[in-house]
Amino acid sequence: MKVLIDKINKFGKFYVLILIICIISLVLEFFGHRHGETSYEDFLFFPAIYGFLSCIVIFKIGVSLRAFLMKDEDYYDK
Repeated sequence: MKVLIDKINKFGKFYVLILIICIISLVLEFFGHRHGETSYEDFLFFPAIYGFLSCIVIFKIGVSLRAFLMKDEDYYDK
């Protein structure tokens, strides 16, 4: 039990709380029934997969915008 308490203190109580909420949400995913507006929303773990793919798309757009909008290092010194 001491090992578990040491890990919680090292990891942080806030992050342990977030982890517990995620685990509860994962378990409830199997027992709850969502009422989606489209048939895609009724698939198992659809919100998690959709959110993950959305984050990847946003990240890729940000990287491409950075390459497009980036100025030279001495831009403001000129």
